[in-house]
Amino acid sequence: MSLKKNTIANYCGRIYSILIGIIILPFYLRYLGSAAFGLISLYTVMQAWLTVLDMGLTPALSREVAYCHNRDNGYFEIRQLLRSLEIIFFVINIAIVLGIFFSSHWMAHHWLKVENLAYSEVSYCIAIIGLMISLRWFADLYRAGILGIEQQVWLNGASIVITTLQYVGGYALLRWVTRVPSHFFEYQLLVSAIELFVLGIKLYKILPISSNHFLSFNISWKSVRKIFPFAGGIFYSALIWTLFTQLDKLALSHVLSLSIYGYFALVTVVSGGILQFVAPISQTILPRMTSLLSQGNKLEMLQLYRHATQVVSVIMLPLAGVTAFYGTEIMYIWTGNRLAADWAGPILFWYALGNGILSISSFQYYLQFAHGDLRLHVIFNTVFAMLAIPLILFSAYHYGALGTAIAWFLIQFISFFIWPPIIHRKYAPGIHYEWLAKDILPTLIAVVTMLACIRMIPINFGLMSRCESFTILVGLTMFILIGSVITSSTCRHLLATLICGQRKITA
Repeated sequence: MSLKKNTIANYCGRIYSILIGIIILPFYLRYLGSAAFGLISLYTVMQAWLTVLDMGLTPALSREVAYCHNRDNGYFEIRQLLRSLEIIFFVINIAIVLGIFFSSHWMAHHWLKVENLAYSEVSYCIAIIGLMISLRWFADLYRAGILGIEQQVWLNGASIVITTLQYVGGYALLRWVTRVPSHFFEYQLLVSAIELFVLGIKLYKILPISSNHFLSFNISWKSVRKIFPFAGGIFYSALIWTLFTQLDKLALSHVLSLSIYGYFALVTVVSGGILQFVAPISQTILPRMTSLLSQGNKLEMLQLYRHATQVVSVIMLPLAGVTAFYGTEIMYIWTGNRLAADWAGPILFWYALGNGILSISSFQYYLQFAHGDLRLHVIFNTVFAMLAIPLILFSAYHYGALGTAIAWFLIQFISFFIWPPIIHRKYAPGIHYEWLAKDILPTLIAVVTMLACIRMIPINFGLMSRCESFTILVGLTMFILIGSVITSSTCRHLLATLICGQRKITA
């Protein structure tokens, strides 16, 4: 399928997910209260930690499907691997559900600082969260297979429907039926079950699977061993990644009261939303880069890599900059809660800048993923984790949320100047300085210059309504985005193609 169509579909799905969350989450905060809203953030953190238990098998399946589905007898190999992973995932899921169920009482009474909620209610919600995580995690297995076959258009259509059920359905439940937290999580559990069923049915329809497959309960260890070296690298990388991105949130869930943790959840939603704009591109280019390398088209793969870097820079640097420098205003426009906005603004500044850097430095992972070799990734992350993890924990327990935000920024800033040169020297010799000078630096200079000029203009948001402030910030963001597009040769070409219809870009 066309690379452009897949990218557009991914962005449509991702933007819809972000926008619906932006619209609905403030209502969740209003109807549930900050303490129960903190449980939603806890669910996100627990899901991130427990997905590590898939041991890298989900992304390995996606890569194997992308590699095999165009080969003779490729579908037979995919079928064997899929059934083997289904059995492994089922066993791990049982362990997840039981583990969270039996630890829910301890978490409610000893880990969380519960306010304004009954301990029994919190404990029950945590148990429901365990079931939700197990179902959504299993659904990720089928999602990975669909991505590997590059069925992004259908997948994003399904994701839009599921996201609507999650957010709009959740809003309707709280608005007109009940505002009991446990009822809200029970509804989300039902949506997770629907998602698992829909994705599973779709993948089985795509693959030409015989009736014998449904009756088979054997693990093909040959198929699993084939992907295990790559999956092992993914697993270790995912573990380190989770430590980097979720350790602060886990520590703060113990340090902060559940009500204040609800405010911190708002920061993670906004700063994490920045990274959501990268996911559609990564979902599109990862299978394509892998496929190009498997066909021996390394030069074309590197061209795709550089074009994608420019596109991400043009999108991410303006978003990160505006979010950082106008964080307090963004939080107030979004929530209408001045207390939450004033608390979150300084913290959001550092998280937004750190995530902006991370969105670009993640491209080094894409190169290694496409080559199927994560050895350097594992080594670097191991060494870096020895330095970063103590810094995050120290910051969380001694300086709270603001300390962890600054630590997060420093980790990403230092990593960016160390890691990309190493990976480029290994997998793309000779492109590093050109990658920096042509694909990133022009956009960075333009964004910094425009932000500096705008900050010199006296804008008193305190005298404006939320609607007026929103209009001003949207206008500023669009102005900076347009300026960024002008700095990128790739984006200028894409824009000219869309406007003038000069030629169709396919890959």
